[in-house]
Amino acid sequence: MAEKKAKKKSFLQAQRGRVLWAHRWLGLISGLVVFIVSITGCIYVFEEELRDIFQKKYYHVSTDGHTARQPLEDVSAALYKAFPDASVRQIRFDEAAGATIQYFTKDSKVISMNPYTLEVAGVRSTKTDFFYWILDVHRHLAWGDIGSEIIKWNVLIFFILCVSGLIIWWPKQRRFFKQAARIKFQRKNLKRLNWDLHSVLGFYALAILLLISLTGMFWMFDWVKDGVRLATATPAVREAKIQSQPLDGKTYTIEQAYSQAIANYPRPEKVVLINAADEPKAAIRVLFRYPYTVVRKQSTFFYDKYSGQLLKAAPYSADTPYDKVAKANYQLHTGNIPSLGIGSKIIYFLASLFAASLPVTGVIIWWGRGKKGNKKKVSRPVQVATAA
Repeated sequence: MAEKKAKKKSFLQAQRGRVLWAHRWLGLISGLVVFIVSITGCIYVFEEELRDIFQKKYYHVSTDGHTARQPLEDVSAALYKAFPDASVRQIRFDEAAGATIQYFTKDSKVISMNPYTLEVAGVRSTKTDFFYWILDVHRHLAWGDIGSEIIKWNVLIFFILCVSGLIIWWPKQRRFFKQAARIKFQRKNLKRLNWDLHSVLGFYALAILLLISLTGMFWMFDWVKDGVRLATATPAVREAKIQSQPLDGKTYTIEQAYSQAIANYPRPEKVVLINAADEPKAAIRVLFRYPYTVVRKQSTFFYDKYSGQLLKAAPYSADTPYDKVAKANYQLHTGNIPSLGIGSKIIYFLASLFAASLPVTGVIIWWGRGKKGNKKKVSRPVQVATAA
């Protein structure tokens, strides 16, 4: 019996050693990317709040003396009067009072219009905007397709690091759990303190980091989407591509599409996004977002860019279980969960900050082990007794 237990213990130790080896080298390979992605994630958690502080003029205007905003057609007409060559690819605005209407152009400009006075509230470029740059670094390392591919596989590696880290951290006996979950700042041994910072901070951030990595994988890998479909018992439905049918001499504007959607469907209480149809057969896309807790309540409508015919309506009331998971994915990844308020953002900020510290403390652990291994053993001189 004792021999059987000894063999089992030896086997588990061997497996733990393999996990530790994989954790160490995957961490060293992906450490720099994890640090960059985590730091940019920390900043982007509070994107909305920071924009309201530093870029307020682009998003908010005074409503003094105005009871209602002007029709979207009039706001667009004022835009084209000020910028005759503007080519709009998207219109975005909040239904709240005092919100600007933002026009995204093909030359990377964002023009904010005052919907009450029909004046230009501000112009900025997505190429130089700090928060767009942070998002580009977070998603692509500001390196285009190559960066996207690196991020894609790094997300998978990070998930493996989270799981392997939990296996390494897990105490061998239950009575050691409390000790393993506490940082002993009074330690005089800095290496042990660094180990505590790496293992304990990683443990406390683990649940959020696993959620962040899983939601990131949902965006990156089709097999994760297929797994969600299987888990939610939602069959994949192959739908015909939504296309406009060209008609000579006829065009339907994005402003008209918005007016038609407003007339036929519940008015949104949150955000409106209207995408222009850039390709000859593309459709105009109008998105209405309503108040929600975790799962985004948003309805999407597609209109023929020539005839104005409604090609498809996808109200949120018809969402499948898979659709609900997909619409909650952004909130669960970023911590922007309305039902939890600023609290969820603070938790995600701290988790991302802890994640950024893990490659640093991990490298220090690895470097310390290497230095320890390189120390030469000092042999003590053997005293030889001599005869008197």
